[in-house]
Amino acid sequence: MKRHSTSGSLGWVLSRLVAQGFEFSAWVLLARRLGAGGVGLLAVAAIVARMLGLVGDWGATFRGPRDVVLAGRDSDLVVALVRRRQQVSVLLATAMILATVAGGYAAVAPMAMAVVARGAGRDWIALGESRRRDAALPLFVQGAMVCGGVLVTSSVFGAASAIAGGHLLGLLVSIRLNPVRPGRSLARVAVDSWYLLAGIADQILVSSDTILLAVIRTSAEAGVYASVYRLPLAWITVIGLCTTAAIPMITDSVRRGRTTSSLAHRRADWVALALTVAIAPVAAAGLLVIGPLFGGDFEVGRSALLLLFIATAATTASAPYRVLYTAFGSDRRVGLVTTIAAFANFFANLVVIGRWGMEGAAATTLVTQVGMLAFFASWSVRARRQEPVIDRSLPLTV
Repeated sequence: MKRHSTSGSLGWVLSRLVAQGFEFSAWVLLARRLGAGGVGLLAVAAIVARMLGLVGDWGATFRGPRDVVLAGRDSDLVVALVRRRQQVSVLLATAMILATVAGGYAAVAPMAMAVVARGAGRDWIALGESRRRDAALPLFVQGAMVCGGVLVTSSVFGAASAIAGGHLLGLLVSIRLNPVRPGRSLARVAVDSWYLLAGIADQILVSSDTILLAVIRTSAEAGVYASVYRLPLAWITVIGLCTTAAIPMITDSVRRGRTTSSLAHRRADWVALALTVAIAPVAAAGLLVIGPLFGGDFEVGRSALLLLFIATAATTASAPYRVLYTAFGSDRRVGLVTTIAAFANFFANLVVIGRWGMEGAAATTLVTQVGMLAFFASWSVRARRQEPVIDRSLPLTV
């Protein structure tokens, strides 16, 4: 297995950002063509597909590269994880198709392909093996196809079909680049679900407010909120990609003895500070471009966007500590804490959205992200006094 390098990881992040840029451009175009109501319907369908895809992913986005580093691509654990993800994602996609058709929203049924693409994709295997070009290519293909597809459509069904086609092609590329051995029966191999729980909870934190706005207020308000939220989410995507790239790199570095955990924690403090400062000009630019980017109807989301950017600063500051927690912390504890935060955020939104709308939703996001930052940072303060022991083999059960 290749060693993980910082320069290579940055190249992977940049490649993924270009791919994300394609999809961001597609959503901007859809906002202009379909209006707040149309893009709001697509946004809700995309959120549902993303949440179901996270279930299908089974935590592989977070734990997968780490598991590949410690156990190897053809280990029973990794093969069992691949199989579990395929089975669950296909079942969930089928359920989404049936539910959308039965509920009278057949136009967005093709979005279910995003569930399969997220759950059955194998980019995390390539990342764990330091094959960063292979890890980046499927999403690049997906983004380019989605962007090209929406250029030739002006309907909700056409947009949903274009998004589905891009996800399907990206999935096929991912599977082709990351084959796994057929293997024997793995019925006794337990694949824990703590990072699945954490991933779902994280998605609830950034998505449930949009759905509640559509239910409690209007789809138009949800469309405005979802559209302006894409600006801080673009930054969160950058931070998320850097976090994902850093997890196998830090795990491998400590495992090989090239650095110590205590030194990594001290460096995390400086990285957190630098990233938090860096978001300030991004936030200022985002507040200025709402109207020119999305249209005048979206200007009403400016106050909510300001609160969301402050919340994003807290999310950004916690990112270096999240990397270390994934490498050395308790999978069980992060799953439980993130779930508690998601439930608190959801019930707070039920209270505030009816009265304060978008601003109330953004405020609950801010409070929740500050709480998550406090959890990860306080853990880092305690953990840096202890040097973890990293085994060369990963247990099959947790």
